[in-house]
Amino acid sequence: MKRDWDLLRKQLTNIEEGNDVLAEIPDEPKWTDDLTQQGYERVVKEYKVLEERIAGHLELLIDSGYVDGLTVSRGADNYISFGIHAPRLTMAGHDLLDTMRSATVWEKIKSTASKKGIELTFDTIKALTGVVIKQILGG
Repeated sequence: MKRDWDLLRKQLTNIEEGNDVLAEIPDEPKWTDDLTQQGYERVVKEYKVLEERIAGHLELLIDSGYVDGLTVSRGADNYISFGIHAPRLTMAGHDLLDTMRSATVWEKIKSTASKKGIELTFDTIKALTGVVIKQILGG
């Protein structure tokens, strides 16, 4: 899975606003009469890719201490289950989201990192925020 900073930003925002952070995961596909075996397998694979992407990014936020009240568990067969217990942002999660909240600042952080050939990491985002704000304010 490639880290998607825009998805992380969206997940942080959803948690802060009390929205369902799992809402983008569709219902698990069911085999219907209009699906062939190949068609069903394709639909299940697409579902698993989406579920994995959302779960993986939530795990990044949980493991990094930005989110509390959520768990992601993986079974031996890569079955993913979620535990939701009043999700909330930690202080570090609020700080990270505050850094990423403004669309203008966020786009400038991404473009600055790209121009400088710097990979985006949690630390890079924090460091570039000060630089970008100075640029925006003309300092």
